[in-house]
Amino acid sequence: MKLFLVDQGNLKEISKPVFSTGDVYVADDDRTIYVWIGSKASVDEKTAGAAQARTLDQQRGGAAKIITVDENQEPNAFLKLINPMGAMKVVEKNFAKTLLKDVDTGDWAGFEEWKNVLYRVSAEEFEGINSMKMIQVPFAKDSLDSEDCYVADLGNKVYVWQGRTCNVKEKVKAGQWARNIDAERAGSQNERIFEEGDDSEFLAAIERGVDYRESDAVQLRAESVLEPETEADRETAEIQPEFKSEVREVTPDEIKSDIAQIKETSASSAGPGIPGSVDDSILTIEKPEGRRKCPKCGLEDKLMIHETVDKSNIILDYPRVYGKKYKCGSCGIEWREK
Repeated sequence: MKLFLVDQGNLKEISKPVFSTGDVYVADDDRTIYVWIGSKASVDEKTAGAAQARTLDQQRGGAAKIITVDENQEPNAFLKLINPMGAMKVVEKNFAKTLLKDVDTGDWAGFEEWKNVLYRVSAEEFEGINSMKMIQVPFAKDSLDSEDCYVADLGNKVYVWQGRTCNVKEKVKAGQWARNIDAERAGSQNERIFEEGDDSEFLAAIERGVDYRESDAVQLRAESVLEPETEADRETAEIQPEFKSEVREVTPDEIKSDIAQIKETSASSAGPGIPGSVDDSILTIEKPEGRRKCPKCGLEDKLMIHETVDKSNIILDYPRVYGKKYKCGSCGIEWREK
């Protein structure tokens, strides 16, 4: 397995799995190519990582599977691949230089010419889910219909709007296409989903028009050789990544220790839904048999117990499925049921 740091659009092979939050890495084991994206990586680094992964794949005939991995969302297969190189470390650092002139926003080249686009996803006109397609509609609130889903491509962000009476096929395809749009840019793979009635942020984005631009990408700080060294630089100096010329053998004891540490961390994050995706501040109780009642005041009037979508509890990542939460109209407590 080979591990690379994406540095100014090129791949620089490293020998230790020290991952920095401001950068992008490519892990290649021939059968699968992973693109690891730090939470504060600039968009040009994400794009370069995706392009380099495709180049590696094409050089071998296009047989490898390319998977994007976000910081703190690493699958077990990725961790197992990294483990033989040593304990994976994620540091608040920015090792690689950006290609961008604007290091404050991190927008990719050509973004200043971007025009926002809105697509309608409807199953009514097509026979079967595999024959559906996205159809561009005017970028305006008047284009929204409660019977359909919509995908808003905002350049740095991809939003999905689900109408109140849209069907499952439309939800699935809208989510799939939104994710594909994001994957083409090596995005974070977390498209935002809005349901009609709980969509103020989506409507606000539409109202800003086709020319509005907003970036989530930020650099840790401007990458200039003229900048003075900071305390954070000195603290992380001892864990700089080793490049290929500095490679050393990893002992079996180190591998066993790293695997045990990952298992312990994974076990501690277990809970309802997807690990790490649940808001633990909401009371969680066993699902009652028979009539539902408030766990605090004991109210059983179903008209006073309000059921809503619990977007802090993601049960299924794709297609996105949320859990339910309940609120007592008498005492005001919120809870969810296992």
